[in-house]
Amino acid sequence: MQKFNIRLNVAGKSYALGIEREKEEIFRRAEKEVNRLTAAVESQYMADREDYLAVVALQLAVKVVELEASRSLGRDIDELDALNRRLDEHLNRLR
Repeated sequence: MQKFNIRLNVAGKSYALGIEREKEEIFRRAEKEVNRLTAAVESQYMADREDYLAVVALQLAVKVVELEASRSLGRDIDELDALNRRLDEHLNRLR
């Protein structure tokens, strides 16, 4: 894939990145989310920008872990449903 250069402003600082063109919207939305979270943390705490970004990074990491756990739980539920169907089929044959 060919790289596409964009400039993002995160927590008041500008960053140039080379990304895949089809991922530009994802990066723009992520930029807005980080800035939104940073502003929320900044309004609650008296600290410096590095501290705000550390708290935002932690919040985003927690969301990632929750999503991973949710997906894992979803797969487990699907497997249990499949086992339940197989058990029902087996029990119906025994009747």
